[in-house]
Amino acid sequence: MNKEEYIKTLTDQIRCKMARPEVAREIEDHIEDQTRAFMSEGMNRQEAESAALKDMGNPVDAGVELDKVHRPAMPWGMIVLIIVLSVAGYVFQYILNSRNIEAGGDGFFVSQRQIWFTVFGILVMIAVCFADYTRIAARARELMIGITVLIVLGGQFFSLNINGSRQWIGIPGGWVVTIPLVLMLTVPLYAAILYGYRGKGLAVVAKSVLWIIPGCFLAWYSNSVWMACTLFLTYLVVLALAVYRRWYRLRRKAVLAGIGAFVVGLPLVTACYYWFFGADYQRERLLFYLSPAVGWDKQPQEVVSNGIEYVRAILGNSSLIGRGNGVPDIADMPELSEYLLAGVAGYYGILAAVLLAGLLLFLLFRFLRISLRQRNQLGMLMGAGCSAAFLIEVGGYLLNNFGIMYMGNYCPFLTYGGTGTMVTYVLMGIMLSICRYQNTAPERRTTGSLFGIRRPAEKMKD
Repeated sequence: MNKEEYIKTLTDQIRCKMARPEVAREIEDHIEDQTRAFMSEGMNRQEAESAALKDMGNPVDAGVELDKVHRPAMPWGMIVLIIVLSVAGYVFQYILNSRNIEAGGDGFFVSQRQIWFTVFGILVMIAVCFADYTRIAARARELMIGITVLIVLGGQFFSLNINGSRQWIGIPGGWVVTIPLVLMLTVPLYAAILYGYRGKGLAVVAKSVLWIIPGCFLAWYSNSVWMACTLFLTYLVVLALAVYRRWYRLRRKAVLAGIGAFVVGLPLVTACYYWFFGADYQRERLLFYLSPAVGWDKQPQEVVSNGIEYVRAILGNSSLIGRGNGVPDIADMPELSEYLLAGVAGYYGILAAVLLAGLLLFLLFRFLRISLRQRNQLGMLMGAGCSAAFLIEVGGYLLNNFGIMYMGNYCPFLTYGGTGTMVTYVLMGIMLSICRYQNTAPERRTTGSLFGIRRPAEKMKD
């Protein structure tokens, strides 16, 4: 049996086709190293190769053992936790919405359609989990440009302008797409683009910054300052992680220091500009996010004050378990989607709200930990980017529900809406795919179709 026959017999025992090329390369390298070692002892190449193959052992037995290691492991625990959070989020939305109506309120926008969004989203998540996330890297730039073009065209021809906001695109059938939430899909694409720049020099910094601009600009243009900030911070976290892992030929400390200064300096300079040179409404908007009790002209900010005061009143009168005494009437809740945890604390106890928030944070930090420990560097960066985006969103949501400041942002599982629900499950599916293939995904140079239907291989940029 020669080397090629040995490797083929061994890799035939590995059921995961994704892992076979990587295993074959590793085994071939090991055989070659052993062959050279034996040749240094005086054997000719044929004798040395035969001795090396003999040392490797039976190829079938070795292949069976490697199959146990290089096998996709379905992250059922994570999937169950996601389903639990999905069900809990909808149940609390539905119950608190019903209480609001019973108390004389107008109700919110929770409907039976949210059930179907959730069910369909979970199915999409499972499908994405089974997909090979490494295929994205070969088409990341095209996909990023495609999303940008579709949003621009959709905003141009199908934009829904509601109260001066340009956040929505209407599509036939009465469906509405929320632009800022769709832009979250650019996070794993940005990570894949940076992956394609490995080994490059200083030009990487300029290119990386240029790829940041479309998503942040579209979020800002659609009147979502929070999403623009979320994307800005997430992109820079992804870039900093790639630099920290020494992917590029750069002065690491200097570049990381520059990124840190950019993170702190740009928002500060922008805020100062709007405060000193902006219009009155722009100053009001700054205070709107900082959420003081009064505006810049000493007049009450009704919307902000009502929301924050309501949350503080709930938390101040909540009990550890069950409904607290003196909790304000739920008919006065400003917006269920933005204050769900506060509502849970007031009507079911602080412990229930802490448990719900704790499960969500545990899920996201678990994803982040698994991503950072990935052998596949693409999976590491994509997973860390998705986790960072969600953690920033959840952090802002907790500020809402602690009564600290008003962010008005989306939170996975706790905020209703079709676009956010579907985007959440797509990103969750990508992170689950990273978990599933953590022992099998190689550092690919070629690509095929997303779901295993073969197409001509294409080279990825290193």
